[in-house]
Amino acid sequence: MTPIHYIFDCDGVLVDSEPLSMKIDVEILAENGVMISEAEAHARFVGKTFAAMIDEMAREHGVSFPSDASTQKDLRLLALYERELRAVEGVHEALKALGPHHFSVASNSPAERVEAALRIVHLTPFFGNRITTFEHVARGKPEPDVFIEAARRAGYAPSDCIVIEDSGTGVTAAHRAGCRVLGFTGTHPHPGEQAPKLLACGAARTFSRMAELPVLVEAILHDA
Repeated sequence: MTPIHYIFDCDGVLVDSEPLSMKIDVEILAENGVMISEAEAHARFVGKTFAAMIDEMAREHGVSFPSDASTQKDLRLLALYERELRAVEGVHEALKALGPHHFSVASNSPAERVEAALRIVHLTPFFGNRITTFEHVARGKPEPDVFIEAARRAGYAPSDCIVIEDSGTGVTAAHRAGCRVLGFTGTHPHPGEQAPKLLACGAARTFSRMAELPVLVEAILHDA
């Protein structure tokens, strides 16, 4: 059997960070005259970069954001991570069950933030320095670049990688890269509504509990 490499998104898959990130996003938007709820921010921007979000909001509302807005987002969110960030329930056990494989992260978040998140929730030993983010490629998700680069760094073809993603943006990117994709809905506010959306974006299957992941991997490998 061809060796398989696993590539995980970080936010919403490894760590339950989306509510924390959206809280900071909404605060920064409000400080610059854009009022939006956390629910709307989640629905519109989860999986996208912060820069993409403020660019869209600037065009939509005719406002300008400070040049250091991204830096402020990172500083505030890292401080909040230290106080409140938690791993997705069951992810440690799922990674152990998938071992002894090495795993990679492919994220639309800055590398410094991903590294901090893994450290805080004690996931660094599973991933080491195998972290690829939008900073390392020309285009972030939904373009396929970050997954192609993560696979290259790990020494695998994208077709030999299984990606675990929680957003339509991420699933689209991984599917475009030629990876097999599993859609995780366990951190979404409405898992039942999110599942068909991820399937439509190219996920082979969806799941809502990390305990299901090892069994699903076996299923899609059997189907291949």
